[in-house]
Amino acid sequence: MEAIFGAVFAESGFEAAQKVILGLFDPILSSLSPEQLSKDAKTRLQEYLQGRHLPLPQYAVVNVTGAAHEQQFDCECRIAMLDIVTVGHAASRRAAEQNAATMALEVLKNRE
Repeated sequence: MEAIFGAVFAESGFEAAQKVILGLFDPILSSLSPEQLSKDAKTRLQEYLQGRHLPLPQYAVVNVTGAAHEQQFDCECRIAMLDIVTVGHAASRRAAEQNAATMALEVLKNRE
């Protein structure tokens, strides 16, 4: 894509290249929230808790299923002080933790 953008810029100038780039990416970027553009769920959850002087969440793998080459992980996100426990499910531990953090953020959002 860089080559295409560069070619448009070289042939027609900055404004034409900007128009092509914004035409392609503006619909995608305008539908994202600021949080989605910059930080993952675990980071957003950590910052939310730190901003309120609360302890950080604890993550733990609670279940692993499947053959070694296609395992599925269930990871728990626990915020004990707020009595929140969520479980994320994914093909990797990290992705499962992210899913659990996303669910914890939803719980917090619904409480506000």
